[in-house]
Amino acid sequence: MTRVLSQPHTRDALKAGIDTMAGAIIPTLGPLTGPVALDDANRKGSPELLDDGGVIARRILQLKDRDADIGAMLLRETLWEQRERCGDGAATAAVLYQTVFSEGRRFISAGGDAMLLRQQLEGGIKIMLEALKAQARAISTADETERLAMSICGDRDIAAALADIFDVLGPHGAIETRDGGRDLQHEFFLGSYWESKVPSGIVFEGVVGERIELKNTAWLISDFEWDDLNVLVALVSDAYQAGYDSLAIVAKSFSEQIIAAQGANSRMEDFELVYIEPTGLVDEQEAALEDLALIAGGQVLRTITGHSPQAIGRDQLGKSELAWLDRNRYGIIAGAGDEETVQREIAALERRFALSDDLRRQEVLRTRIGRLRGGSAVVYANGSSESEMRFQKELIERAITALRAALLGGTLPGGGTALLRCIEGLAERCNNSLDLHEKASWQILIKAAEAPCRALLVNAGHEAPGVVLDHIRSGVNGAGYDLRAASIVDMKEEGVMDSAAALMGAVRNGIGGAALALTVDTIVHRVNPPLAIEPGGLPLSSDLGNIELK
Repeated sequence: MTRVLSQPHTRDALKAGIDTMAGAIIPTLGPLTGPVALDDANRKGSPELLDDGGVIARRILQLKDRDADIGAMLLRETLWEQRERCGDGAATAAVLYQTVFSEGRRFISAGGDAMLLRQQLEGGIKIMLEALKAQARAISTADETERLAMSICGDRDIAAALADIFDVLGPHGAIETRDGGRDLQHEFFLGSYWESKVPSGIVFEGVVGERIELKNTAWLISDFEWDDLNVLVALVSDAYQAGYDSLAIVAKSFSEQIIAAQGANSRMEDFELVYIEPTGLVDEQEAALEDLALIAGGQVLRTITGHSPQAIGRDQLGKSELAWLDRNRYGIIAGAGDEETVQREIAALERRFALSDDLRRQEVLRTRIGRLRGGSAVVYANGSSESEMRFQKELIERAITALRAALLGGTLPGGGTALLRCIEGLAERCNNSLDLHEKASWQILIKAAEAPCRALLVNAGHEAPGVVLDHIRSGVNGAGYDLRAASIVDMKEEGVMDSAAALMGAVRNGIGGAALALTVDTIVHRVNPPLAIEPGGLPLSSDLGNIELK
């Protein structure tokens, strides 16, 4: 039986859910807080330790109160979006969301119009973003990168390791996080690598560590479906006669007959034949082929453009002096591609990255830029238990994402200081406003701008947050409250910084999400609604989902 919830109960239910979700996340805000222990009956082993607001929100799948659950899931979607795009700032977004919704609900209950208030709040977001942008400063040294990393993760070892990595690789560098031992470690690898699939493990038979080193290799880069044995034999013979020590064929698929021929070739002591199939979605595979051709100096052969296995010239093959292959990846350390051509492509990709606002598209472009620049790094997390290891890896991965965004978008004074510096402009507009909804929006945004700093002080156990806020607002530009030192300091000089991209994203997502939620008038519950495991997503078997918003 379908159940409908209308006003005034709708906003009360949404507030209950928002407060519950925010209550699990806001305590993680700041450097003097600990992780949240998440106990899930469906998980085996010890509870999961988390201090990442976005991940905490993602783990909360449903509240028992179905009415309140709607508000919690709306906030959940906002926080996960913040986490995915910026890596940091989910707790700040939660504070902003909760404050704006609570204050907006009070105004609407007193007779305000939700749609008019939403329009004014969205206009106020632009004003706040302009004020934050004016405060942003670029990161220019490895020391600043380390201090920002410390602000994000609170771990000096992780901060030092990531500062070293980004100093070497740049903001688009390829970085992996793996399980380690009791000590945090990181190492660098030369060259570029791609995710891939090896259609047969024949080449790894008798190889220690299942990693093959390829020297003086010819690269055939294509989207072919290989099934002609005679063509393969001719190609291998031609590569051997040309003086190559190995041949790597990258193609869409390989027939059983072709794979069997690879087994026969494996008995040759002085020539190596390997097959590689690209993985990922279609655009990712296309990008991988293009990058491989640039680095190896070859040509991408595509059936749609008329290329075929029967007509392959030596000049279409790429070349590498040193490469490697395992079951999940392959890499080139020294390719024959033209360096100037590669640099032009990198510059073009960076321009496209700067203009794109699509999260997945940005990730594909970032991967390509890092791959073409060459070099990668692995960070080995440390921990004495499974829970500690998971927590450490989550912490490192979040810091990596946030640092990338900061290196590209700059930094802002931390500790909520940058938002406090927006209040003067908001207050001036509020004093000059005669429109009821516009004036209310400025008042709400002023309270929202104070809320993150106030929450930081409360989390740190400060007894008089209001007094500290007054001191900060009356101080010089850049002054803020250092929670560790318990004093007013110059935030930039002390290294207390936030990623500009993360904070501006929190403003957009937190305030914008709350403004939209305020306009929800009716909730329609369905019988046996499907459970959304991923924020914003529903099972493939679901129909219209568990709610309708009107």
